[in-house]
Amino acid sequence: MERYSDSVEHLRDEISRLDLLLKRSVIIARDASSGTGADEFRGLIVTENEVDDLVQAKDLLGEPWKRAGEKNTELAPIDKELERRRKQIDGRVKASRGKKVQLALLNLASQFDLSQAEVDVLIIALAPELEPRYETLYAYLQNDVTRKHASVNLALNLICRSEREKLQARGIFSPEAPLFYHCLLDLLDESQDRQPSLLRKCLKVDETIVRFLLDQPAKTAGIGGLVTPAADVSSLEVDHSTNQRLKHLATHLGQRKERSPIIRLIGQSDSALQSAAEVFSVALHCKMILVELGRITDESLLGKLLRDATLGQAVLAVQITALEADSRHQQQTEETVWRRLRDFPHPVLLLGPATTFLQVPRDVTLWRVEVATPDFEARRMAWKKVLGKKADELDTVHLADAFQFGPLRIQQTVNLASSFATFRDPANPQPAFGDFLDAGRALTAPQMGSLVVQVKPRYTWDDIVLPPDKLRQLRGIAAWVRFRRQVHEDWGFGHKLSRGKGLNVLFTGPSGTGKTMAAEILAHELALDLLQIDLSSVVSKYIGETEKNLSAIFREAEQSQALLFFDEADSLFGKRTEIKDAQDRFANIEVNYLLQRVELYEGVVILATNLQRNIDDAFLRRIKEVIDFPFPDDKLRLGIWRSHFPPEAPKADDIDFDFLSSHFKLTGGNIKNIVLNAAFIAAEEQRPIKMSDLILGTRSELRKEGKLCTKSDFGQYYSLIQREEPV
Repeated sequence: MERYSDSVEHLRDEISRLDLLLKRSVIIARDASSGTGADEFRGLIVTENEVDDLVQAKDLLGEPWKRAGEKNTELAPIDKELERRRKQIDGRVKASRGKKVQLALLNLASQFDLSQAEVDVLIIALAPELEPRYETLYAYLQNDVTRKHASVNLALNLICRSEREKLQARGIFSPEAPLFYHCLLDLLDESQDRQPSLLRKCLKVDETIVRFLLDQPAKTAGIGGLVTPAADVSSLEVDHSTNQRLKHLATHLGQRKERSPIIRLIGQSDSALQSAAEVFSVALHCKMILVELGRITDESLLGKLLRDATLGQAVLAVQITALEADSRHQQQTEETVWRRLRDFPHPVLLLGPATTFLQVPRDVTLWRVEVATPDFEARRMAWKKVLGKKADELDTVHLADAFQFGPLRIQQTVNLASSFATFRDPANPQPAFGDFLDAGRALTAPQMGSLVVQVKPRYTWDDIVLPPDKLRQLRGIAAWVRFRRQVHEDWGFGHKLSRGKGLNVLFTGPSGTGKTMAAEILAHELALDLLQIDLSSVVSKYIGETEKNLSAIFREAEQSQALLFFDEADSLFGKRTEIKDAQDRFANIEVNYLLQRVELYEGVVILATNLQRNIDDAFLRRIKEVIDFPFPDDKLRLGIWRSHFPPEAPKADDIDFDFLSSHFKLTGGNIKNIVLNAAFIAAEEQRPIKMSDLILGTRSELRKEGKLCTKSDFGQYYSLIQREEPV
């Protein structure tokens, strides 16, 4: 017998069987309604004869259909033809086996263990998606012009021949049955009834299934992303050891054919976890469907992802991103994932930190793989290879230390840096070292929403005025970051440290003395992202939410080793108290968590506080450097006054910086406000900044802090403000 050439040819034959079933049903429907005179109004009115038939009906298949079928002689030839076509289709299918012909309908039936009756129901639901005439036929047979999809009742009547068979076949439409458990069909309500019976619900085929049956390759995967893994896995962001473990695991699973194998890829870097998933997919010679856990809002969405992974022979990878980890939604969604994966026979990857996906069912085979990123030397060599002759040894060392990128993202960084250079100078688009830093930071930009403020550092060493010993301390911090790789890696000190490789610094001192400016200077000097933590968003009244927010911040910061700046840190790192109630206990848990998380962070964490005595003693012991920013004396204030005037700012000759620094005991923050206020006064009148502008600005700043403006303070300039001061 002739074999099928493709899926469409096979599908056409199956649809021809449906045509015979519909022809049979139309004959029955017409025979049942003959003599009523209501054919032209069929589906629009209910006649007296129809009501009488309904009252007298005793057969669940439908008494009119049964009675008409018994009397009508046209049905026997149709039934015989149905049987002949079934045998013919089966024969052609058999001839197609082993001929490298993949028939989509048979593949689908095999993958999801569908019976012949379930395949017939699928064909019935599929027909209107291929040809609109089936909508008209279904409306006629259901006696309702508004119902254009086959109902459960119509489907049962088409495939069944007795009331017992119809009752037994009803199980095909249960939520646990393959057609609906695997999301091959949906049940819709085309009526006005809010709670229709199962029999009145209509059948709808998912568009993904339609495309699959027509041999049209999927280009999307619902809420997930369909990923074609990189051909060269060495370009991805995993180290050689992780790469080998994943390849060995894929080989093992391919040989053993274990059921429900779940692979937990554990790590802090989202990009590294995705790279590891790609390595595993390549080893299995499969594509990958990647989805964020937060997008799985109900079980049906997960069911469709598993269905698409099965049909597309793809590996499903479910990832918890930095924003999703430890969220309220996480636990409930994880339970849904485990419930569905228990019955899924193919490998599934779960990506996220070790604190996620902990409720592992007993009947699931779990494999754990710790994902490590390429080490420093591998990153340095990758930068050197991509940059080629343009590579500078110090630059590659700095870039490899700043960004934990694999070859693929290094190439992306270089391409982006080249675009920056092109915008700057199209005639000579040669990226500078700063372009590479800006491009790398752009690729690792934190996605933390309201939790952090990303600050563009602009201050330099020339902008800050501090006592020499404090300035030396600040420069020492910069040196620690520059040479940490040499000390930890080349000199071997890092091998003796399981934690505490980062640098935790405490800035103390009154408000306005330069703590925030110093943090910006360090970030600018070291070419690091500066993430200022918004404590109003991080600290939550809900138990556990503060820790979850901080966990997300640290995970995101680890992508680029950003400098984390906690202003008013005593509100987070305050002293632990004696436990008197539940609130005290959970407040202490927050401090304990922070002590551990800050110590694990390998970047720079700066805490700023006006009140050092409020910082917990255990945390102070973990601080590597404490810098006290003193209230500036006359000499320091003189330097601060001068430093706040940019070279471009027009200044009048009458400005007496010595008088300002000696007569007003102000911090750098106060002085900045005064200078800006004076600049706007002068700009309004389009003239240089004068001493009188600074005097008026000083008066405003003192009033803001509730201080009196006395003659002893303002001296000879008191007359400028005397008229407005109270007597």
